[in-house]
Parts: sequence; C-alpha cells; structure tokens
Amino acid sequence: MIKQVEIIGEKSSVLNLCRHLIPSFLAIFILVGCSGQEKLSLDLENRELKARVNELEMIIEGQNDQIEQYKKEYELRNLLDIEARRFLSAINSGVVDEITGDLLGENVIVEDEKLIITFEGKTFDLPFFKNKLDFERVRQRFYHLDEQGRFVTGYEICSLPDEGEERATGVLNFTFIKGSGRFAWELIGIETDR
Repeated sequence: MIKQVEIIGEKSSVLNLCRHLIPSFLAIFILVGCSGQEKLSLDLENRELKARVNELEMIIEGQNDQIEQYKKEYELRNLLDIEARRFLSAINSGVVDEITGDLLGENVIVEDEKLIITFEGKTFDLPFFKNKLDFERVRQRFYHLDEQGRFVTGYEICSLPDEGEERATGVLNFTFIKGSGRFAWELIGIETDR
C-alpha cells in the first residue's frame, strides 16, 4: 500500500507539474507565434514604407526637374523680353537696324514700312506702327517654353490715338527658336490677337 501511495504521489506530482508546465508551454508557444506574426507584420510594413519613400523621392525628383524647367523658362523670359521690346521699338519707329534685323528669322522679311511673316503655313503683313505705340502700356501677358523648344510670349500693346480716335489694343504673340546667327534666339513668328 505504501508503494501504491508512492506511485499515486508520483503521479500526482507529475500531474501537478504538467498542470503548471502545459499552460506555461502554451503561453510560450503563443508568444513565440505572436512574435513571428508580429515580425512578419513589421517586415511587410517596412517594405510598404520603403516603397512609399521611393515613390516620394521620385515625386521630389520630378518636381526638381520642373523647378529647373521653370528657372530656364524665366531666364529666357528675361533675355527675350529685352529683345522683344527692342524689336517693338524698331517697328514703332520704322527703323529696323542691323542688330534688330539679326534677331529676325529667315521667314520674317523687312519690306518698306512693314514686315512680311510666313509662319506655320500662313503669310501676313505687320505694318510698322509709325510712332503710334504707347510704350507705357506695353505689357507682357504670358510666356511659355513649349515641348518643341520654342519660346512663345504675348505682349499687350496699345496705340496712341489721334484726336477723335479710340485707343486700339491688341496682343502680339512672338515665337522664338534657338538661332544659329548672331543671337542665341531668333524671332520666327508674329501673330496678332485682338
């Protein structure tokens, strides 16, 4: 009987030990399992964040390229604004000197008191202003460097009216391309909007 009690006591000890160990092992197993899941979740989140960082870096690079394009366009605007105003002064006075003439592309011909312009399949005349241009009202309204590398700019112009006349206004659109002559850019197109 003592042996039986010892065996029952041993079994009881083993059962008590198992009662304590099994929940402990389960807790460890669950924690290890959660830890593995958490690691997988963190790895996935890390990959997503790295992809987002790469995406944002590409956006920033694109915006930097766009900023550089705007800077180039603005520098051209400053340079060509001077030339356009010099040209307006020449056609206002009717005296197109050699320097102003060198700005003109081959498709713009100075003839008597007008310019003959052939641009985009159209030919039209632009008479000189005969000192009727009101320079105080000349305003650059827009400028743009297009995909073909042409610089297009528009100037609002007003005439000085004779007595009893109304002031005439309009917009001259100038198109410049990179030149091969004396100037880095040539005026190849002049169109009017009223």
